[in-house]
Amino acid sequence: MKQSLILFGLLLIAGCMQPLYESDYPLYRQYKYWESADQDWQEVDHFQIQVYRTQSGSKTALRLVPQRSGMPSTADGYIQAAQKAAFNLMHAACSSGIPGIDAAVAPANGRTIDRFFYQYGDASVGVTFFCRSAPPRGMDLAAEQQKWSLAERRWDKIGNVKAFVDTLPAAADGRRQMRIRLFGGTLSDNRKLARRIVQNTCPNTNFRILSDAAGVDIVPTGRLPEVVSDENVRIYDFTCAP
Repeated sequence: MKQSLILFGLLLIAGCMQPLYESDYPLYRQYKYWESADQDWQEVDHFQIQVYRTQSGSKTALRLVPQRSGMPSTADGYIQAAQKAAFNLMHAACSSGIPGIDAAVAPANGRTIDRFFYQYGDASVGVTFFCRSAPPRGMDLAAEQQKWSLAERRWDKIGNVKAFVDTLPAAADGRRQMRIRLFGGTLSDNRKLARRIVQNTCPNTNFRILSDAAGVDIVPTGRLPEVVSDENVRIYDFTCAP
């Protein structure tokens, strides 16, 4: 009788608790998806995105499954969230340069989403890429333009100089990417604005600017994109420490 009461009490307490995927999502992932590791997950736009990798020679195929409430989800924005996560992963893998991305090919029972991304019959999103050592080609710039088209763009300024600031969501390892295009000013102005934005983004002063490289601003013009500005455009990677 005593054991029955204890069991009843435990069930009553469990019934009042939040689901584990709400109260402790990392623990939930550990137990439900025991074969996955932290690097197999990205959190973008309120989706938890599980990532599967398949290696074939120098090429890597990513299969991304957006989830909400512990289940695969096709809620509004799931494709864009998967694409943002994929660009984060490709950037991390090819940190020395722009990745090359294969043209999308529809898998069995699937479809192509756009020039680079495809979708499986279960609604997961796929892309295949490799790290290019040679200078980027037209299709690489098309992929780079698509990546930054998914960023959050806003106006800012340093002194009287206006700027476009494009910000991508943080990757699972905390790395963030930002592109600043100044309409005038100097390289020093660009870096000052970047530092101010990083300071405002991070909750404390324990941040690190991991890279500071020349960039370009690109627009699509028919089949291949066109570089509209390569003057005073910088791309920064940074992390916020806890």
